Amino acid sequence: MRRISKKTSLRKIGFTLLEMVLVLAIICMMSFYLFSTFKVVNYSHLKVAVVNDMHDFASLNLQAISNALCNSTTVSSGSNIKVDSSGDFVVLNGSNILPGYVQYHVGGTQAKWGVTLKITTIPDSRVVRVAIELTDRAQPASGVAYHDEVFVYCPGCVEMEALTDVASVGFSTDPVEEE
Repeated sequence: MRRISKKTSLRKIGFTLLEMVLVLAIICMMSFYLFSTFKVVNYSHLKVAVVNDMHDFASLNLQAISNALCNSTTVSSGSNIKVDSSGDFVVLNGSNILPGYVQYHVGGTQAKWGVTLKITTIPDSRVVRVAIELTDRAQPASGVAYHDEVFVYCPGCVEMEALTDVASVGFSTDPVEEE
């Protein structure tokens, strides 16, 4: 039978200080890689969310403009549909076309996206092309961040002025007698 001394048995239990430091160093390095991965994933999700919000904003504006123009009887230069003076949103007959929609803001009160409209009419076919461009004011050097356009057919339109890439347009839904 072997005899085990208490001194030798106590030394064999547990980890040495070097082993503990080594394990802690490995855990720290792995957590750094793990957290940096989470940061990249979160940032990419944030970019996708902003692009989706830009798409929604542009689509809602274009749909509202389409709804206003599709029943028009005359389309000409004017200011029924235009961008407000600050370039933050589209105005229809003097009021915000999307009253409940609030943009992100960059710093103080400036909206995150600058809005530009380009309206072109094709009189012979009674079609109005409306393009909207959004620029990111947080990164002004990036240029146009989002572009969308829609073609609106105005079946009741009797008079249509030839316009090319104008920033505002006038329209009327008053009945006009055809000749």
